[in-house]
Amino acid sequence: MTIDKRVQRTNQALRSTFRRLAKTNSYNELTVKKLTEEAGVNRKTFYLHYESIDDFLNTFVEELSSALLRIINSEKFEDFKIEPGNIFEKLFDFFEQSREFYTFILMSDEYSFLSRKVESKVAEGFANSIEASYHITSTDAKICASFMIRNTTMLFRMYDRKQVHFTKEEFKDYLVRLNHSGLQTFVR
Repeated sequence: MTIDKRVQRTNQALRSTFRRLAKTNSYNELTVKKLTEEAGVNRKTFYLHYESIDDFLNTFVEELSSALLRIINSEKFEDFKIEPGNIFEKLFDFFEQSREFYTFILMSDEYSFLSRKVESKVAEGFANSIEASYHITSTDAKICASFMIRNTTMLFRMYDRKQVHFTKEEFKDYLVRLNHSGLQTFVR
């Protein structure tokens, strides 16, 4: 399915403008009017594509969640138990490459509601992979996935804010030990 070039340009203008404005404006300061004026897009055009600013922001949640799930699900979950650091390397690289925006969205207190949405969507998708890989209940899979996603996000947040001072290898070791020890009670 091809998307009209005008729609692509409009979406790109809105998205790049939001990326720029989010760094200097609180969520409450970002309005459809401000976003569209800065992007050079008619407000009516915005409302043809999105119901609200929150609907627009959900496109970032979907995009980031999908990217993270592709990374997490790039290996079978059984392989994760054998070599848990492989996924870490891919996630770390992703955040290093996406530092400017996605790291900001996931780590910013101002946009923490987006971070929670991303965590929830990623945990849901990851839970499906865990449940498919092991014969555990849906509840156990959800708990494992949520535990791992929240631990990972928490450590990335602490690392990004320089609340902890360790090398990439030390970071990986902490994350692997924390997640692996928690999982051992559910999947053997």
